[in-house]
Amino acid sequence: MKDARKILIIDDDAGMVRLAEKWFRGDGYAVIGALTGENGIKRAKLEQPDLILLDVMIPDLSGVEVAKRLQVDSLTQNIPIIFMTVCIGVENDKGDENIEVDGRKYRAFAKPLHTRKLLSVSRKLINFSKNNLV
Repeated sequence: MKDARKILIIDDDAGMVRLAEKWFRGDGYAVIGALTGENGIKRAKLEQPDLILLDVMIPDLSGVEVAKRLQVDSLTQNIPIIFMTVCIGVENDKGDENIEVDGRKYRAFAKPLHTRKLLSVSRKLINFSKNNLV
């Protein structure tokens, strides 16, 4: 049996982590949760997930700071990241929002999350990154 793809969810809201975990496990993914930015960085290095869902507003480190640290580390720089945020606002979420971190653009979704769209984009990002690694 093929190993399940891993998704790391970094969000200080344990309820959000559990909810996203339910969605992704139901879609066949292994899910790892982290409630702080520092723990998320450690888990990313240790677990080498196929995708990271990252909250923008985390008390210990902002999501942007977490992304900066991940993108300069050789262990984590190629892991795709999708931001989750209340900063966009659901009514303004057109489905193609991005957050730029040091010149690199990442997809961003408004909270509350649109489950099917998030799963679809996540699947595509994972497949794209796996097919394009040398």
